[in-house]
Amino acid sequence: MNTEPDLRGGDFAIYRTPLVAVTMTSTFFLKLVHFLCVPFMTIFLAKNADLPIYAIGVIVGLSQVGSLTAGFFSGVLADRVGRRLVLLVGLYGSALVFLLFFLAATFLKGSSLFPLAFALLNTCFGVTSAFFWPVTQVLMADSLPKKRRPAVFRHRYVLTNCAVAIGPPVGAFLGIASDGAAFAISGGFYLVFAFAFWRLTRGSVFDSPAEPAQHQSLTGALKVLGSDRMFRNVTLSMILFTLAYCQIDSNLSRIITDDFADGVQFFAVLLTVNAIAVVALQPLATVISKRISARRTILLGNALFAVACLLFPLAGISKPSLITLIVVVSMAEVLVVPTASVLVDELAPPAMRGTYFGAATLRNLGLAAGPAAGGLVLASLDRSLLFVFMGLSGLAAWAVVYFSLKEKAAATGDPAPELV
Repeated sequence: MNTEPDLRGGDFAIYRTPLVAVTMTSTFFLKLVHFLCVPFMTIFLAKNADLPIYAIGVIVGLSQVGSLTAGFFSGVLADRVGRRLVLLVGLYGSALVFLLFFLAATFLKGSSLFPLAFALLNTCFGVTSAFFWPVTQVLMADSLPKKRRPAVFRHRYVLTNCAVAIGPPVGAFLGIASDGAAFAISGGFYLVFAFAFWRLTRGSVFDSPAEPAQHQSLTGALKVLGSDRMFRNVTLSMILFTLAYCQIDSNLSRIITDDFADGVQFFAVLLTVNAIAVVALQPLATVISKRISARRTILLGNALFAVACLLFPLAGISKPSLITLIVVVSMAEVLVVPTASVLVDELAPPAMRGTYFGAATLRNLGLAAGPAAGGLVLASLDRSLLFVFMGLSGLAAWAVVYFSLKEKAAATGDPAPELV
């Protein structure tokens, strides 16, 4: 459904569409409560379960396993049974999971069932998240004309990073981040927005599946995705990019805590710099993305990321060099990540947007494998080679997109793509 909003007001005209306004609001608040408690789950389990650190790491990582498993299927279901149903299952399901987290933290603490319950619930949270988040992107894309959709994905990413910057310190300040109360608060917010979406989408076009003639079986959807070479390459490129980028949030902390006496505090500063830079650099990224195509924007971001990481060892590991690296990498991030959603929207047939956005969650493979891959580099090679690993992964992400565009140009007789 394309409801043409008033085109005056620049990018902010998108908020005149009620569904977009509510979805953006939910993006900020649900990400906020997510980062109010989920990043502190490791601390919570360490305080309340007698488990080795690697076992706690496995439990915390199970949400990514659940998300990867369910993402593709939720997209196919959204196209077949209606996007509203899948959205509400994800929201009400997430609310229930957080309520059960709270009950487990309150009544099972100290028992042998406590870690098992958290492992099961964290997996379920990954599944319900995969039902909700991809569908919200589909709803907004279906609610706006094509020219407005890039603004939606850019704003959505900025709001997510604002939530990342605010959630953990607010939780720590209030003293609830490593307490079971955070789970109850998160569940309450999910329940509020589940009710809001239930009211807003009731009786709308999103309450119905696609036309029967457009339905895809699971195997049919796989065939369509498998034949879309550009989609496959964009997804592979994003896996490589996230494989490299997640080193900032994971293995970089090990280097910093070893090199600086105030390493823990400085690492927290770097994460804050990253979140602020993502927001501050968004206007520049918007100008760039409006002047060049989505494909060239991704090429530029990957090239910037690769060059910054490959050159970093020459500067040496110091606080000014690390801050500079984070700012440059943040610029690459705001060029690549929101634009990937824009490109998925461009590639997806209207009746298969759910399938495409669901399958695009495969990019999280990079997030799942990245900490282990970077840890292997740190364990077996010189630590400066972690940045070389990041740069080479970024270069590979650039190459996948560049050579797929070159191949397409050769097949259609179009000019060869520019390097960035």
